[in-house]
Amino acid sequence: MMPDYVTLPIETDPDTLIQDAFDYITGKVPTWLPSEGNLEVIMLGALAQMAAEVRDVASDVPAAIFRYFGATLLGLPPIDAVQASVPSTWTMVDNAGYTIPAGTVVGIPSGGDELVAFESIGDVVVPPGSTATAAGGVTLLAVDPGAAGSGLTGTPELIDSLSFVTAVALTAPTSGGTDAEEDDAYLNRLTAELQLLAPRPILARDFAVMARRVGGVFRATAIDGYNPADSTYNNEKYVAVAVVDENGNALSAPVKAEVDALLEAEREVNFVVNVIDPTNTSIAVTFSAVALPDQDPPSVEAAAEAAVADYLSPKTWGRNPVLSVPETEWVNETHVRYLELAEVINRVEGINYISALTFAKTGDPLATTDVIMSGAAPLPTPGAINGTVVAP
Repeated sequence: MMPDYVTLPIETDPDTLIQDAFDYITGKVPTWLPSEGNLEVIMLGALAQMAAEVRDVASDVPAAIFRYFGATLLGLPPIDAVQASVPSTWTMVDNAGYTIPAGTVVGIPSGGDELVAFESIGDVVVPPGSTATAAGGVTLLAVDPGAAGSGLTGTPELIDSLSFVTAVALTAPTSGGTDAEEDDAYLNRLTAELQLLAPRPILARDFAVMARRVGGVFRATAIDGYNPADSTYNNEKYVAVAVVDENGNALSAPVKAEVDALLEAEREVNFVVNVIDPTNTSIAVTFSAVALPDQDPPSVEAAAEAAVADYLSPKTWGRNPVLSVPETEWVNETHVRYLELAEVINRVEGINYISALTFAKTGDPLATTDVIMSGAAPLPTPGAINGTVVAP
């Protein structure tokens, strides 16, 4: 039984479309009568045909959407058409030795004067002294996939002429060809597959995705195997989920309790789930740079300091600035890296080059080494940011 998917009521019959046009015109001009020889009728016929083709494509969109959804999001691709194949034996004119090139095309009768094209797979060498290939030594593969290539038993005819071949014989009926899965069959299979899916988190990332269902949670990240009770990792079936609001701030106790209740209700048996706050680490930065010619150094300096502060903001930390990812994405990045910080400054409009850069946790001596932030789900916050940009 076909599932009750929504279909668009789009008329695709050109005769109906042109009649709709005639009705519209006579509604506006009651004395007008269509005549096949009139230019306007000919033009309406051409437009109706083009409109029917466009509407036909549009009417197929819903099924195509579901096929794409099933293949890309659920990992349930539609079954593609498969080419039929068959072993064959080829006879030569003499024993001089020949090579049957890959891709040699033959036609196998499918009824009446219809031929189904097959091609040879791989070069097949008939050594000197032999007048034929090994029995079934040449594998033929249907050029077009589909069931029409299966069940054929007729004598093949060479389409690509080879003067040294006198006969081609099949050693078995062609087999293995299947048609592509029809939309109705795929949608039935997709419906059955969807009924098996339960909204239950299995992987660590699943817990983070589910946590974002709770109102007030904007971003979440999961740490697989982490036990906050003793700050140890690699604990089997332990997951810690850190949650923050849209500004990267820790959430209130009631919201975290709601997240915990949801995850506890949906988790697999024996999973241990903990909802935790992020750990904030203040980062101080000092840098010097040279502006490009004709740039205003104080303006460039202010822009560079703002760029550093934005980079260290807990609101956006853990999002890839290059890739197009959701705002809710939070990759648990635990390091503030020297080269990435330098790249942030270098990208500022008006900066020519950096002459010095040091940074560290607020209160620690400034250095040029990467900073490892503390905590299982760390987020930086901008500390003192002191930039100096001079003219070239």
